[in-house]
Amino acid sequence: MKEKAETTRSDAMTGGEFGGWTEMKLLPGLTVVTGAAGPAFSDAVEARVTAIWDEAKAARPELFNGRIFSADRLMPGRIGGHWTDYRHALAQMRDPLIFGDRPLRQLAVCGALRCADGFVMARRAASSLYLGGFWQSPPAGTVEARDGDDSVCLADQIAAEAEEELGLTREDLEIGEPLLAVTHTGTHIVDIGIPLRTPLSGDEVRERVSARGNGEYDRIAVISDAERRDWEGRRDVLPTTRKLGRILNCL
Repeated sequence: MKEKAETTRSDAMTGGEFGGWTEMKLLPGLTVVTGAAGPAFSDAVEARVTAIWDEAKAARPELFNGRIFSADRLMPGRIGGHWTDYRHALAQMRDPLIFGDRPLRQLAVCGALRCADGFVMARRAASSLYLGGFWQSPPAGTVEARDGDDSVCLADQIAAEAEEELGLTREDLEIGEPLLAVTHTGTHIVDIGIPLRTPLSGDEVRERVSARGNGEYDRIAVISDAERRDWEGRRDVLPTTRKLGRILNCL
């Protein structure tokens, strides 16, 4: 049976800082496949990309132009796309119309982490390139080529982000099936929401982040069932997290 890609407009965070968001529920067994090379850009567009990258690199020398995955076709059971340079994605974040009617759809993973004491939330550092100062369910990050492997395993991607950002190893986590894809219509970034569980306590998670994390977040909160109401309607929680929280009965 042919899949039908159905999306719904976000019911919250549709204006101001965030812009519009759409969501699509994903099927069990979701696959991500890489296809042909991405589109060729004109000399003028490439020059603009280079100018944006050089400016960003001057401000943040630690930036690395790695290979990231861009989704060309997004369906409930299958995502197809190609690899591109991170500098293209960064240029689009700074100039959303740079690629005209063929924007890059940068694929990212976003965890929804439950620990022994509740639902883990993290505030993005104010210095973050993307939506600094807002709360989200960690870990999260762009799908990128790792160890020269062109295949895409979303479980491996979210596990790598958990170790980098939170100091949690693969052995600390139970990784569930991807649940939904949430697209930011302003930047065209596509978040793939993935439920995670750890037997660690909230204090142990905080200790790991403090000792081994990469500084992506400046605060960690653990929300118990009794505290969920306090987070309802907050304007500083990212839509992907809000939607995952509702599905998992965490927010």
